[in-house]
Amino acid sequence: MGLQPVPPQDSTTGPHHSEHQLAQTAGSAKELGHNEARAALVEAALSVISTEGAAAMHPKELCIELGISRSLVNFHFDGRDGLVAEAMALGYERYVEELERVAGAAGPDPLDRLLAWVDRQIDWTIANPGLAAALNFQREASSIVGDMQPDAAARLEHTGLRNFENLRFLVGAVRESRGGSVDAATAALDGAMVGWLTLGLSVWLSGRHIPTRMLNVPDQVEIARARVRQMIISMVGA
Repeated sequence: MGLQPVPPQDSTTGPHHSEHQLAQTAGSAKELGHNEARAALVEAALSVISTEGAAAMHPKELCIELGISRSLVNFHFDGRDGLVAEAMALGYERYVEELERVAGAAGPDPLDRLLAWVDRQIDWTIANPGLAAALNFQREASSIVGDMQPDAAARLEHTGLRNFENLRFLVGAVRESRGGSVDAATAALDGAMVGWLTLGLSVWLSGRHIPTRMLNVPDQVEIARARVRQMIISMVGA
């Protein structure tokens, strides 16, 4: 999945950051031309979706804050759904780039790189619960009515495949570094298992899963993270 509302952010960034980001964007958008206004709309929409959810994103409010015409939403995105889809695609691309960056910076040990990927996904999902929900449950949580625009849908699919391929590589590298033999099918299944395990924990800890919302407290997050890390280490034979 399932990259941060706007550019990569520190894992401590929380839901209350979106209003500040929107105000910053608004301050510079009042004198923008069409192309710049388009980018400002996407950034503002992404900021709201990331922390508050897609249903909380109202183009009219964004346009008022940005000081631009509401007609630009239709001009650039064919309406609200197109703006949501564009913001989701951009957010997902940034998220996956961030996962790759963090894993690559974790050092030469394949296990360290894999665990860095896991930790960052958990932290990112907790900090970006709205975007995480929209990406993981597009039909239910994106608030898009009907089919997503083809260009945005293609970008989301491409980014998802890129993310899974990177995870499959990280898991396979751990097995190989420990002397294990890895065929393509096993590596893919291992990658899927790590992804599902991390995704499930991330969604629970983000506070958007009502039955487990009480787990979204620092001590429980760290306990859960440690246990998932240990499960993954055991599973990949490290």
